[in-house]
Amino acid sequence: MARNVLILNNPKVTFADTEAGLTTGDAFECQITSAMLTPQPVYNTVPATGCAGASQSPGRTGWQLDVAWLQDWGSDPSMSWFAFENDGILMWYSVTLDSIGMPDQVATGQAYVSAGAYGGTFGDGSAAVATATWPCTDKPDIPAPVVIP
Repeated sequence: MARNVLILNNPKVTFADTEAGLTTGDAFECQITSAMLTPQPVYNTVPATGCAGASQSPGRTGWQLDVAWLQDWGSDPSMSWFAFENDGILMWYSVTLDSIGMPDQVATGQAYVSAGAYGGTFGDGSAAVATATWPCTDKPDIPAPVVIP
C-alpha cells in the first residue's frame, strides 16, 4: 500500500447559520492559519471493589474545532469580527481538506463560536494571530472514503 501524505495547500473553512447555508456561507480560508477538529477522549472511572482495583472505561469522545487566524479587525468580511459578533452562538462549519493526489475530504458539523484575541506582541514585527476553541455539539460528519475496485 502506498503511503498518503496530507498536505494542506488549499483548504477551505466555511461557517453558516444553517447546514444548507454552508454552500454560500462565510468562507475565511485566506485569513485562517489553522483549523483542526480535535478529539477529546472521555473516560469513566469504574470504582474499586474487594476483588479488583479501580479501572477506566471509555466514554463517547467529545470534539472541538480549534481555529487560528490572522487578526483582521478592519476588514470586510472579517474573521475577527465574525468570531466576536457570534461569540457563544451555535453555527454550522465545514472544513475541506485538499491534498495532492487524493480527493478533497470534507467535515461538517455544529460548534459554539468563541471570540479571538484583539492585539498581540508589540515591536517584534510579527503578525497578530488569534486562536479560539469552539466546542462541537457532536462528532463531525466525515464521509467514509470511496473505494474503487
